[in-house]
Amino acid sequence: MLGLFANIWQDRIHQLTGMSSAIQISSAYTELLSFKQALVHKSVSRTRNNERLEFLGDAVLEIVMSEYLFNKFPDLDEGVLTQMRASLVNTQSLSEIFLQLECKTQLQVSKGTENLDETHKHSIYAGTLEACVGAVFIDLGSEEAKTFVLNIFSYKLASLDETDEFKDAKSLLQEALQAMNQGLPQYQVTSNEEGTHFYCEVSLAGKIFSASADIKKEAEQKAAQLALQSLGQS
Repeated sequence: MLGLFANIWQDRIHQLTGMSSAIQISSAYTELLSFKQALVHKSVSRTRNNERLEFLGDAVLEIVMSEYLFNKFPDLDEGVLTQMRASLVNTQSLSEIFLQLECKTQLQVSKGTENLDETHKHSIYAGTLEACVGAVFIDLGSEEAKTFVLNIFSYKLASLDETDEFKDAKSLLQEALQAMNQGLPQYQVTSNEEGTHFYCEVSLAGKIFSASADIKKEAEQKAAQLALQSLGQS
């Protein structure tokens, strides 16, 4: 190894209380040219931004997590492993990790984007984390990228339990309805004019359950959760 491991520490007290501390990233990473570009949002520059690195980092994250879960849980089938991976690399999870990084203050966004409500920025934070992973991969290689990923995800990985329920609300709702010999739920999603907020309605047995979120999938999950509650399944 190159000796460029992330300088990551988690306070023991925070671990015991279920909360992780700030994640410090070594300057060996943050001084990389690609890493600096990873912290530039497209609202700042149309040409020198983190979108391509985000694309790469997304793929790196998937393979690193897939390999880790495959080796960690040899008795779990493909379906459960897929759900586990999704719980780790979804927008909310990635956003949470990015906000723990001390280098989050180096993220460059336009003034307009900066002034958005914090809830509108989750996808930006998640994409930036993916871009950071892509930057480490492109500059230092696959093994260093793997080390980087496993370190910044260490707290979430340590809390994984194969007995946990990893199915999302939409999957649980579909299974519940199938068990009741009812038709599949129908989802209708619309967005505001800017495309920054989504509204979802799910119809079930003549009733409409509505929810909204800044991410389309999250709006659908929230609506499905409401429908599940009506069935007494949550």
